[in-house]
Amino acid sequence: MRTFTKIFFIVVLICFSPASFAQNLEKIGDKDALKVNGGFNFNSTFYHADGMMPRRDPFAWFFSGNINFSILDWSIPFTYTYSNLHGTFTQPFDQYCIAPQYKWIKTYIGYASMNFSSYTLAGHVFLGGGAELTPGNWKIDLMCGRLKKAVEYDVLNNSDANMSYRRIGYGAKAGYEKNGHGLFLSFFRASDDPLSIPYVPVTSLIRPMDNAVMSISGKTKLNKHFFAEGEYALSGLTRNSLAEAEVSGERTNYLPVVFVMRTTSQFFHAMKGSLGYQSQKFRLNLNYERIDPDYQTLGAYYFTNDMENITLAPALTLFKNKLNIAANTGLQRNNLDHTRSGTMKRWAGSVNVSFVPNAKFTFSGSYSNFTSYTKMRPQNDPYFQNTLDTLNFYQLSQNANASCNYNFGKKNFKQSLTLTASYQVTGEKRGEQVPVISLYGGQHTVTIPSIVYNSNIGYTVNHVPTRTSVMFAINGNQSLLGSTATLFIGPNLAIGQSFLKNLLRVSLGTSYNRVLTNNVANSSVMNNRLSVNYNPKVKNTKSGKPSFGLSCFCLSKFATSSSATSFRELTVLANVNYNF
Repeated sequence: MRTFTKIFFIVVLICFSPASFAQNLEKIGDKDALKVNGGFNFNSTFYHADGMMPRRDPFAWFFSGNINFSILDWSIPFTYTYSNLHGTFTQPFDQYCIAPQYKWIKTYIGYASMNFSSYTLAGHVFLGGGAELTPGNWKIDLMCGRLKKAVEYDVLNNSDANMSYRRIGYGAKAGYEKNGHGLFLSFFRASDDPLSIPYVPVTSLIRPMDNAVMSISGKTKLNKHFFAEGEYALSGLTRNSLAEAEVSGERTNYLPVVFVMRTTSQFFHAMKGSLGYQSQKFRLNLNYERIDPDYQTLGAYYFTNDMENITLAPALTLFKNKLNIAANTGLQRNNLDHTRSGTMKRWAGSVNVSFVPNAKFTFSGSYSNFTSYTKMRPQNDPYFQNTLDTLNFYQLSQNANASCNYNFGKKNFKQSLTLTASYQVTGEKRGEQVPVISLYGGQHTVTIPSIVYNSNIGYTVNHVPTRTSVMFAINGNQSLLGSTATLFIGPNLAIGQSFLKNLLRVSLGTSYNRVLTNNVANSSVMNNRLSVNYNPKVKNTKSGKPSFGLSCFCLSKFATSSSATSFRELTVLANVNYNF
């Protein structure tokens, strides 16, 4: 009788609740079929400023809470927030979905999203039904529902910004995968209902659309080391389904039966492929992707199109995995159909190296070079004699990072020394001059308007028996922008200590930074901070666990000249947390 009552209670909640996510029917009758968890958080801020106008309110507080009901892995979260400014209550179920699951069968009822591929149905939310079936090595996905609801023309504001037709879509994906080999077919169809909007102004450019797209994808292992995968998609898109149907034979319909050709119909192609080699010490991937200009399907919110990518990604492991080298380089270009006034080519390259010779030393470094080249072709005006030639525009960005870490000391007295450095260059140039050789042919001058150097050296000591840590570091940052050189430099000290068997942690820190512009002192800033965190031990963790925190920040800016002013800011943060 109790089991029947529990099952009846769960079924009623599933059927009549305003929202849900996923139900695992195999858990019916288990003691953890129904779970409740949540917590609350209270934060308060005290602020005071001397020598300047305050930048925030002197006192503010914020309270937030959440509770989550989990029934058969079906979650219903509620959140509540309130402050001295306003309060809000939310339950994120204006859109809802019931998704029962049993063994290899999973279904969706309500609002849901599914993903067939990046070129067909790609995460678009729909209201309807769907299923994911995984019997054995097969995988079958099905969906049908409303992608967009009808929104009428805004007569009061004379606006069609939010106007849309009701859009219905359906699709399927089926495939088989085993031992590294797989083949998948996808189909998606969506169309707008022209009668879903009673009034459409003549000046509006929004028209009902129609779309059908098919794709084929697969992957295979050629042998022990070589593998390949790829996908090809064909999308037929009608931008105005009210347009006249084309006479048979005028243009080729690449999707007969499932797509009706009209005067506003177009076909687009998208493809990607990868060929790779992998061994115990070496890995290499050659990737290619091409997406036609204006490629679009109604199963995704956004598409990156008019793009061709070719990338090469090698990786090498040596000395029993102590040395790892990975690189990635490639070329990207647009204007594939040569109809735009400008063509952009972008070369990107990067390399990452890490070396761990033993437990004490760790070395790492990286370098990246991103270059883009844009060629503008001015459009000819028959009524104006254009004397401009083509314009070449180059952009360059280089980044280099290096770090070294040395761990030493004894078991109860651990020490470490860390050194990091980075270098960044950005620049651009228009026109063709000398003497820098371009990657795309010819010689060009590339100006470098911005250079940034950053370095840090730090020393850390940990005394394990007393749970005491001390960290000292010196930071430096220099930026060169045109004729302006700015230098930030200063030390940083932090001390941490645990008390009460590690239940109470106290941290104290201070930092000082001096700023010089063209070797002239601009400002001096000191920041002192104190933080206390307490996590009391509770006998029964099932009833909940509290925690408390207090942080103080004191920022002081000192005057560096007779015309400058000094100021001081004090900020105190207090918080209480309770989770169950």
